[in-house]
Amino acid sequence: MASLTTNKNFLSPVGFQFKISSNNYPNLEYFATACTLPGFNLDSVASPYRGVNLALTGDRINFDELGLRINVTENFENYIETFNWMHNIINNKGADEDFKADATLLVLTSHNNISKEIKFNGIFPTALSALEFDTQLESVDYLQADVQFSYTNFEIS
Repeated sequence: MASLTTNKNFLSPVGFQFKISSNNYPNLEYFATACTLPGFNLDSVASPYRGVNLALTGDRINFDELGLRINVTENFENYIETFNWMHNIINNKGADEDFKADATLLVLTSHNNISKEIKFNGIFPTALSALEFDTQLESVDYLQADVQFSYTNFEIS
């Protein structure tokens, strides 16, 4: 039986850290400004019975992609890290597992203590957004890029 929580504080969207292999992707990790915890769904299975389709529970969970937004550095270091990561996956077919990494989304409390760790296993980039340069902007909004990752699974602890 579930019980009502004793902590009635709400979750702050600014309290997080994103950790990924800092040896291989230090700029991607350091300049992360937003992270989207993926949604997931459990498909139901339609089972015909006496003229109607009964909904039965499915046996597969479908995960959405993990989204990360980064501030792009002036010399493109983090953009190039991701670009090269994607190219290495393509150019080294058969060694797919060598180019996967584990990542952790650390969710922080209002006192900046770690509340939850969400561990993603086997992530790899699947999309890197475009960068728009525009000389007609009235103020400087530094460029950001969105990176989408696929992964094997994630666990919350």
